[in-house]
Amino acid sequence: MTWRVVQASAVGTSHIENGEVCQDECLAGTLCAPDGEEYFLGIVSDGAGSASHGRLGAEVACEKGREVVEQWLRTEVSLGKLTLESITSWVVSIRQYICHAAEAKGLTPRDFACTLLGAVVGTKAAAFFQVGDGAIVIRDGDGFYPVFWPDAGEYANMTYFVTDEDALLHLRRKIWLSSRESSLPGEVAMFSDGLQRLALVYESRTAYKPFFEPMFGILRKADLPACDILSGQLGRFLGSPQVNERTDDDKTLVLATRRN
Repeated sequence: MTWRVVQASAVGTSHIENGEVCQDECLAGTLCAPDGEEYFLGIVSDGAGSASHGRLGAEVACEKGREVVEQWLRTEVSLGKLTLESITSWVVSIRQYICHAAEAKGLTPRDFACTLLGAVVGTKAAAFFQVGDGAIVIRDGDGFYPVFWPDAGEYANMTYFVTDEDALLHLRRKIWLSSRESSLPGEVAMFSDGLQRLALVYESRTAYKPFFEPMFGILRKADLPACDILSGQLGRFLGSPQVNERTDDDKTLVLATRRN
């Protein structure tokens, strides 16, 4: 079944008040591997507010992240050959691209600081990786669960960035391999830290089902042409008063389903 994907970002009210642009970036869609498998690919990156070019870092992370994964699939043919070391090599390559982009502007990697979340999901294999905060949530049975808990660092309002020299120490990786499609995630949500308080239950370290279920319920019934319209509606929701009352940060959300 074809993946249906929606994605949107909205600038936080605190950034609007300071005359700043949205620092979040996302890239999500499908790609076909040489073995004929169709995969969902999603990448979300949040540029550090303390970095002078965090938004550019996030853009490079998403654009080059897709290129790195696509190139790996062209070479290896199938995600079934993936190892944890393969995921590490993806992140190393993405970090190198960001560092080169910073160097080209006479800047340091810290000036391009950004988080990184990635998901690649097919019918027989899936891969997830993350550096920093934000979260990837999957549907498993009747509930939704975070693949990794947001890595907020040792202190409040702190996190880790893929541009850090020790980024690999904070890299989380997970691989799913199965011969049965039903055992792999059929729905994936990815979001930046601006939505954590709305989408996660901190006391139990779980995902808040009432946040996800209504949106996935709409997406399951949509055809592919309707996804662009739904992405626009999602963007308006993220920028709505009811969301901004709960968070003043930038917000990015990606939703993908292959369920009816």
